[in-house]
Amino acid sequence: MAQKKVLLIDDDKVICEIALQLLSEEGFTVITAQTAALGLQAAAEHKPDLVLLDVVLPDLNGYSVCQQIRASAPHLPIIMLTGLDDNESIVQAYECGATDFFAKPIKWKLLGYRIHYILRASRTLEQLTHSETALANAQRLAHLGSWEWYPQEDRTERSDEYYRIYGADKALLPASMFAILPQVHVEDQVRVKKALEQAKKHAQSYQQEFRISAPHNGMRVLHEQARVFTKPTGEIDYIEGITQDITELVDAQKRIRSLAYYDNLTGLANRQLFRELLQHELQRALRQNTQCALLFIDLDRFKRINDTLGQPAGDIVLQTIGNRINSCIRGCDVAALHYEDDQKSEQVARLGSDEFTVILTDIDQPEDAAQIVQRILDAIAQPIEGLGQEVLVSASIGIALGPQDGSDVETLIKNADLAMYAAKDKGRNTYQFFDKTMNDVVLDKFALENDLRKAIEQDQLELYFQPKINPLTGIIVGAEVLLRWKHPQRGMVSPLTFIPIAEESGFIVELGTWVLQQACQINHDWQAQGMPIVPLAINLSAANFNHPNLLPDIKRTLTDLSLSPNCLVIELTEGILMTDVQETVETLKALKDMGIYLSVDDFGTGYSSLSYLKRFPLDELKIDKGFVQDIINDPNDAAITAAIIGLAQNLKLNVVAEGVETTEQADFLLRRGCNTMQGYLFAKPMPRRDFEQLLQAGIDMRDMQAVFMVDY
Repeated sequence: MAQKKVLLIDDDKVICEIALQLLSEEGFTVITAQTAALGLQAAAEHKPDLVLLDVVLPDLNGYSVCQQIRASAPHLPIIMLTGLDDNESIVQAYECGATDFFAKPIKWKLLGYRIHYILRASRTLEQLTHSETALANAQRLAHLGSWEWYPQEDRTERSDEYYRIYGADKALLPASMFAILPQVHVEDQVRVKKALEQAKKHAQSYQQEFRISAPHNGMRVLHEQARVFTKPTGEIDYIEGITQDITELVDAQKRIRSLAYYDNLTGLANRQLFRELLQHELQRALRQNTQCALLFIDLDRFKRINDTLGQPAGDIVLQTIGNRINSCIRGCDVAALHYEDDQKSEQVARLGSDEFTVILTDIDQPEDAAQIVQRILDAIAQPIEGLGQEVLVSASIGIALGPQDGSDVETLIKNADLAMYAAKDKGRNTYQFFDKTMNDVVLDKFALENDLRKAIEQDQLELYFQPKINPLTGIIVGAEVLLRWKHPQRGMVSPLTFIPIAEESGFIVELGTWVLQQACQINHDWQAQGMPIVPLAINLSAANFNHPNLLPDIKRTLTDLSLSPNCLVIELTEGILMTDVQETVETLKALKDMGIYLSVDDFGTGYSSLSYLKRFPLDELKIDKGFVQDIINDPNDAAITAAIIGLAQNLKLNVVAEGVETTEQADFLLRRGCNTMQGYLFAKPMPRRDFEQLLQAGIDMRDMQAVFMVDY
């Protein structure tokens, strides 16, 4: 341990010599100075642990020196030395800041003890001061104020940080603990006042959180904890407490909770909060023998909005829809698990992308849920403005009732999801309650999807061909390729059944590629056998048309087979063409540059604009069979069909009529200029072998016996 330094300021050389010898023996390092000036200089340079200061100095009296040293070193121990032995000198010494007073002649042994004692006391005081400073700093960093309240006197002693927390002036804030009540938030005042009164009257300790309005700091959240100390008689002695500003902590907890429980885009509850809320409500319904409802909402064809208008527009649509759903739900209709004082909403949840859920509570009968669902559907269907064009959105909603449709979270969600898909199957923009048969349908659908994925490798798929006929000559001028699936157990599976499954699962891309390659291979085989060249028309799905491998796959297939591109016809619906017009135009031009024939299938059933239609490099329009079947009896269908034929002629496009079943229909179409027809009047869709026989025989299709059957 380093020796303590003692500075002796005295003009008596003998005393200085004695001090050097005797105090050194006591373990001190002694520094001497014979004048006030030298003493002040030594005090500044050597930073002594204690100063021995003579009152009488040649250049300045010791009282003035003491004052100067004390100004720069408030806690440095200073012992005044003097031969003056009067009360006035002693008082003056202490008034100048002296720590102690020692009279001459000096008793050195006693002085040594006195110096050791004062240094120990100084260390204790220094440690206490350091602790108090550290405590004050810690309280300031933690925004923690302390106080002691003496209820009998209604007097409170408060720390500096307490005043800082309240933004209060120490001199102006009354001593009463109740003096802070006017700053407490009006909604918390009664509770805070009651806690103080209970502590004062009944010695009840407490801890609580409340809000205050602090000058310059606005609204703050405080945590206060108090402990009551009593006398042996049981009477309250005093109450000790701490008050902490936890505003930042509360804000951080809110931000963390917001990230954990709320959707960033819409501000609605997210999947995690939704599941907790549903669990809570199911348990309550089971406990109280009540009924709740889960609404599973999925926007219809939302991907088309994102693809067409872009993701920013899609985000606006999701925010708008979320707000509309939320506005349809009354506060009494929903479960509420968490209290929030901000604008976050737990009434509606967004599970992801375009899926929303609502939990309805205390449902007396299913009709109650149906009424709310209809309100939601009507609200969603309202046009959305401000996106450059009017946007219309619809939704499919599944409803599952708890606990009858599921007493646990997973089951109820699954069943509401099944009901939602059933609503989509009904045509969308509607709702459907869950029933137990839906599980069987889904399981069957799942099994069919698995079987479909094996169908190619197990050679269960085959292509059928329906001839396109020139009605004037009876010659086959082309054929539409139709996919058929012969399931080993189910028999022939309708395309109306397996094509939607392929589209939902994404397998439609692989399926479409297989159809394209098979049709091209068959056409190549026919040409190798010297059979007539017959263009084969293939219907492309949206997934195939928009797939980045479409153009490379077609080009590679034609090249590998040395097949002329005029043997291939690509048929596309109006919906596919209008998904992304600019991208569509580029893809169509690329196909056209290859020499491929382009046709619009089911024309008239979509929503294509003539201004867009003229931009597409098309070769053919196919009149939907829905118009053809009633052209003899329905003037509207007759007019539409005639208009389509006229439009095609004006645009210099070929026109094909689908679904021609009678000679009257064929005659009507022929007289209006339709030179290509397809339908049961001429031939049904047929397997490859039957179609090959027709081609090889060169039969006049006008002489064929019409065969009517369901087009599976």
